[in-house]
Amino acid sequence: MKFNLITALFLSLYSFSFAAWAATDPLLGTWKTIDDRTGYSLSDVVISKDKNNQYSAKIVSTRSVPGTAAQDTCIKCAGAQKNMPVIGMTMLSGLSADPAHQHEYTGGKMLDLNSGQHSAARARLMNSGKHLLIHSRADGAAVGRNLTWVKY
Repeated sequence: MKFNLITALFLSLYSFSFAAWAATDPLLGTWKTIDDRTGYSLSDVVISKDKNNQYSAKIVSTRSVPGTAAQDTCIKCAGAQKNMPVIGMTMLSGLSADPAHQHEYTGGKMLDLNSGQHSAARARLMNSGKHLLIHSRADGAAVGRNLTWVKY
């Protein structure tokens, strides 16, 4: 009897915590970006959602790799973004929830600040919403980049 009561209590607490996590939008909020080439965190971004249910991420702060200066402007960007301040710049846009796969997002465009290039992006939430794995690939490229963002 005591075992059944403990089991029922555990299952109800587990179900409640999962329902609370699922009720909020896990993509929204502040994320620390991790550079796939250096392993260092280079910036913080805030992900928001527009009225069309598309997500975008704006840079709110930057950091430098030890021994280098932080990137303050997008030197290699083209058009209106050329030489613009990095803080406030949209790094990820147009990402939409994939209706066929829970916690997966498709259709985004990612800006690589080092090259100034935009590439197609998709993302997947991992580790109960604490990590966002982003895969970006330039048009026609055989391989892409895998970026990890960590939620604060």
